[in-house]
Amino acid sequence: MFERSLFHPASPAISLTEIIVVFVIAGIAYFLAFNNFEKHLPAERRMIKLFTVLGILAIIGTLLGRYVFWSLIALMTMGQIYIHGLYFPKQGINGLTAEPYDKYLEVIEKMKGNK
Repeated sequence: MFERSLFHPASPAISLTEIIVVFVIAGIAYFLAFNNFEKHLPAERRMIKLFTVLGILAIIGTLLGRYVFWSLIALMTMGQIYIHGLYFPKQGINGLTAEPYDKYLEVIEKMKGNK
């Protein structure tokens, strides 16, 4: 990989180790901790989503640097904490188990703008 980011040479680029660590943590969270939330999607689609997000983050980390990469991870984490810790409970949905599941599906359809 690169030692310095391509668009901001003063900033160090991410390493392969960092990408692997993020992949392992995201995989564990996505497929073990929050598996109930996307059980309506096929496993192939969930894997594609995980690899796409990780690929985009790796490109951003290579182009813009380690600090931008980890800042985006932090922003995404804060978003997940807000959705699962505050928004879903306000809608009457358990933020850890996605129960009641039919209500959860209604809420995410509204969030996507489909209802």
